[in-house]
Amino acid sequence: MGLLRSRRRAIAGLNWVKLTLGLGICCARFNFAAKSHILHYRFHHHKNRLSLRRHTLWNLAGNALPLLAGVFFIPYCLNQLGYEAFGVLTLIWSLIGYFSLFDLGVGRALTYEISHLIKSDRAQDISNTVYAGLGLTAVTGAIGGLVIYCLADPLASSWLKVAPEWQADTRLAFEIAGLGIIFTTLTSGLRGVQEALGNFGLANVNKIFLGTCMFSLPAVSIWAHGPQLWVIAVYLLLARVVVFLMSCVQLRQYLLTRIEVQKMLDLIRPLLSFGGWVSVSGVISPLMVYGDRFFVSALVGSALLPIYAIPQEALQRLLMFPAAFAGALLPKIVGINKLERKSYYQLSVKRMTWFMLPLCLLAASLAHPILELWISPDFANAALPIILILSVGIWLNSIATIPYTFLHGVGSTKSTALIHLFELGIYLLCLYFLVKTLGLPGAALAWTLRVGLDLVLLQMAVKKYVD
Repeated sequence: MGLLRSRRRAIAGLNWVKLTLGLGICCARFNFAAKSHILHYRFHHHKNRLSLRRHTLWNLAGNALPLLAGVFFIPYCLNQLGYEAFGVLTLIWSLIGYFSLFDLGVGRALTYEISHLIKSDRAQDISNTVYAGLGLTAVTGAIGGLVIYCLADPLASSWLKVAPEWQADTRLAFEIAGLGIIFTTLTSGLRGVQEALGNFGLANVNKIFLGTCMFSLPAVSIWAHGPQLWVIAVYLLLARVVVFLMSCVQLRQYLLTRIEVQKMLDLIRPLLSFGGWVSVSGVISPLMVYGDRFFVSALVGSALLPIYAIPQEALQRLLMFPAAFAGALLPKIVGINKLERKSYYQLSVKRMTWFMLPLCLLAASLAHPILELWISPDFANAALPIILILSVGIWLNSIATIPYTFLHGVGSTKSTALIHLFELGIYLLCLYFLVKTLGLPGAALAWTLRVGLDLVLLQMAVKKYVD
């Protein structure tokens, strides 16, 4: 009996040891798995931060380096063309910039859709998506070019108050610029593909080349052919064609792949669904950025336009910093959970606010002496009120790029479109009355008030996605 009892105790003790060891092994495995998960998260979070930083720097280079050409060539072009013709040249740049967004938002839609394809392991559908997007941008680009061509005559002859001796040249230059719209929209679509694929280096090499050409080729044209706006427009058109071909070569892996026509047609609808609302913002937003130049020209004459357009163009180059960050941020926030999105959002707004504030203050302080040396003391004095007002607007607009990007990242493009539709009427009324009342500073004040309203409305719209 005692032997049996001892045996039972030994078996129970052995079972207890096995149970203890088993629990220990399970806990160790659980602890190891938890640590592995944490390390995995930290590694990928760190990797995402590094890639976000690298992509932002590439975008920044794409926006910043062409400015060196602008600093060097703009004074030469202004002196050779005079205020009247140079004012028209700034309008040509504005038209090309504006109608590049005549792609129905397909460039940004391609970034969104292809980012989703990559994260859901459906990379085989990328080529079909690319061709669906290019088909849409080709059609919309052709429509945009036709609009420019039809408007060239009234713009040159009456609407912009161009001097009679420049009207024929201006009309032909606008018509030629219209031909470049289709290449501009196609290139915009291809850039959206490159950003989704993470090819920020190649995309920005193209952008640096094109941006440099926008400033240098007018100077080359004037040197070789004299001050003829239509010849400058031809040079700028050729630059657009070259960049389009460069983009095609870089994406040949996806362009030379056999596509499924039915699948490509099926992909047009989601691109239009996302891009349709983006296109509303894409049409209205640049109208509220560049459209004031046309109002200024119509209300006070194109001869005074450079006093407003040159400081505006220079200060808006500060937006290359938020634009560079936002372009790299969009593919990262597509498909992430709400907790990560909230963390990204709060950190992004904080960094953008405090990064741009000293830059805008510095720009406001240095703009007058720089313009005084670069162009003339009289020009700098006339532009000073515009510089001070626009510097505030640039700071507010920089912060607004963060909620704008996050709304697109969650697919809520309708929100941004409705906000811009609401702002447009208010802005146009303010612009008209303030320009009539205050002249050029009134245009700067109207723009600054508009971007302040934009920031408030965008923050209200994004709140439900990040709280």
